[in-house]
Amino acid sequence: MGKRRKSGVTGPKPDDYFASGPLEMARFGNTMVMRSRLTESQHQAMQARMVEQFPQVVAEIDATVARIVDQIARLPADRLLHRGWWEFAALAITAGSADVEEAGALRMIDYVQSMVAAVPPAVSQAKELTDEDWATLQLDIRRLFEQITINYQSCLTATRKTADPNLDMALEEFRFRAEGMWMHVRGERYQPHERIALADLLAPHSDVFERLFGIDAPTLVAEFDKILVKLTSGAGEAMLAMKQFQIDSVERMEKLAELPGIDTIEALREKLWDDPDLAAQRDSVMGEVVGVDLFDIAKITSLPAALVNELTWNPGEEGSFLAPGKFAGWPLRIWPTMLRPFIRLDDRALCFDMWSLFDNIYRALQRIVCRLEPSYRETWNSRQKAVTEELPFAYFAKLLPGMRRFDAVNYLWKSGAGKPQWHECDGLIIYDDHLFVIEVKAGAFTYTSPATDLEAHLSSLKGLLEAPAKQGTRFLDYLESAEEVAIANNDRIEVARIRRADFRHVTVVAITLDAFTELAARAQHLKAVGINVGARPVWSLSIDDLRVYADLFDNPLTFLHFVEQRMLAAQNERVDLNDEVDHFGLYLAQNNYAQFASEFAPKDKLNFNGFRTPVDEFYASIAYGETPILPRQEMPDRIAEIVEVLARSDKLGRSQAASFLLDAGGELRASVADGIENQLEGNIRLGRQRPLMFSGEQPFSVCTSSQAVPRDANKALEYVRSLVAANGEECRFLIELEYDADSVLRDVHWQHVSLSGIAPASVVLAHIEGQKLRRVRLANARAAGKIGVNSPCPCGSGKKYKKCCRS
Repeated sequence: MGKRRKSGVTGPKPDDYFASGPLEMARFGNTMVMRSRLTESQHQAMQARMVEQFPQVVAEIDATVARIVDQIARLPADRLLHRGWWEFAALAITAGSADVEEAGALRMIDYVQSMVAAVPPAVSQAKELTDEDWATLQLDIRRLFEQITINYQSCLTATRKTADPNLDMALEEFRFRAEGMWMHVRGERYQPHERIALADLLAPHSDVFERLFGIDAPTLVAEFDKILVKLTSGAGEAMLAMKQFQIDSVERMEKLAELPGIDTIEALREKLWDDPDLAAQRDSVMGEVVGVDLFDIAKITSLPAALVNELTWNPGEEGSFLAPGKFAGWPLRIWPTMLRPFIRLDDRALCFDMWSLFDNIYRALQRIVCRLEPSYRETWNSRQKAVTEELPFAYFAKLLPGMRRFDAVNYLWKSGAGKPQWHECDGLIIYDDHLFVIEVKAGAFTYTSPATDLEAHLSSLKGLLEAPAKQGTRFLDYLESAEEVAIANNDRIEVARIRRADFRHVTVVAITLDAFTELAARAQHLKAVGINVGARPVWSLSIDDLRVYADLFDNPLTFLHFVEQRMLAAQNERVDLNDEVDHFGLYLAQNNYAQFASEFAPKDKLNFNGFRTPVDEFYASIAYGETPILPRQEMPDRIAEIVEVLARSDKLGRSQAASFLLDAGGELRASVADGIENQLEGNIRLGRQRPLMFSGEQPFSVCTSSQAVPRDANKALEYVRSLVAANGEECRFLIELEYDADSVLRDVHWQHVSLSGIAPASVVLAHIEGQKLRRVRLANARAAGKIGVNSPCPCGSGKKYKKCCRS
């Protein structure tokens, strides 16, 4: 077969290529590769120009903010937010999320609402919002975000580099990424998970919500979910309601027109609304389509007024967003919507921005409760810690049914100088030959902006990533310190002994409550900015990410194979992604995606875009009430069948057998599947096996048995040993497949075959002698004329001659 390529890629060739001035770009599917062609002198000249432009860029941004403030003050806020939301909804329905992001439509909701909360209304406000007013504001807001994202960031880095030639560029890149995420990224979890996530986290605090607001946690979650439903499906329902209203109105008008005395349009229209049901239908439709009923918290929910007040800004009430100083009004400050998701207009609390609501509501509620009842702060933290430590095990149990679980593992070990001490890790999960070392952190990620408090971001990362990583790797050091080690419970009573040699793969998992996936996914790349998770690879992810994986994987062995590839990627500097789900998308597309990334030149800047699209589409189907299709790797049915049978078995090492096949690239998978089909056909036609032989870095053989040719384990082992000896191989993997009469896989057997303790020459000679003996028997039978086509074959197979050696 030649070299066994795990990624299934024969060498990347671009689908598109573009070069303009100093920039060179190439596209490989969803992967963008960028390269600068600037000479050193050209680079220095460009840097100098950007330094010179920096004050002007800042002044232009401040001027843009000033224009936005003026417009927000004099334009009707309800009309601005109403139009922003409906334009966003229309674009999302007709064009898709990518076009919505490109158009910056979401900024006309969240940034405008933040500005409304921070800008006192003008004494004289416009009563209507003209198209010209809207276009001007829209252009200014788009310009503001483009100025900060491109010109400001480029000129800022050039200025900082000029002022400090020893500027830490790794830290500078981190700052740039963090500020970009702060401004542009919204939506920490998929819509179908919002209610689940909130219910998981608020359930332990039900008593304090009843005490403060007269509502228990399940009811509170259900009321917030009503807002989510209204802001996601409300537009479509409102349009359907309007269409039905039109139909009902026409039907009633046709009936009224037949009545005597109805001889003018005015009379007909006046009579039309005499029907109270139709009038109520009109008011409901117009209230949602033309008015703001779609966003009215009191109309949508039964949330307590006291709680709504805590979550609502009045226009101009928020004083920090526009306070004098650096970044006044810039989206690099804390947005008012991040603190309170509702806005009060005409004495009605309204919610236009569901992303700010659900991204921040848990921490907002925590702040409210701890401010109103300070004595509850410690209770909140302890309950939060308990539920946070339990949730990962619940989702791992779904991913790995039947797993062994150890909670709050204690172990006595001397990790440095001095006497042995007791240490703890949050838990262990064992499934087949995989061990997961679980460390969970319930602490909050900083709510401050990286532009104003970068140190807080770094400090949060240290606490939420570095600390659990070090705890997990310390347990691995203990595990590897002896052939067998003891683990104890919280009472320090031994509960089990485990051996490192029993596990083919060990994964340290650092799990956080807050979903800062844009940074957590890069945990292994943050050493340059002082976040050192250690030399061992660590899988850093949030509970929200784990919840997604619990939906996406329905086979534990496929999940384990993904984990193996994920940890290879964690050790590869070329794989630098901004989101955990992008890892899954790359796995679907490239399998061994770390190898795929390594095939590009080291100087190329890689940008992996759009790989999470299959996951987005999966959850969109759920949100739309459709039957979702799980995103999967392309895989022949025969390979998928093997992995499924292995997953249903309880044989030790089944994960290794599955991963061996799943490691193969697309062409090799297809060759194996085709070979199995040919073997099954050959078993019937020939009455004997024709084993598959694959050479390369990891040689293996496949022997397929069926009703026509039952399994002969000794014969298969003899055959593979002869290959190992003849080819001078250290080892060859043998896979034996047993099929029933309907060619449905019944069982899988596997082993690593080597010649340990056996003389290679004797294996080859025994195999040759066996073949020679069968040929001699056949020749003697032919010479004696004692063999016919229907005679038993003299080779000893038990088959008829015509279906065995004759063929």
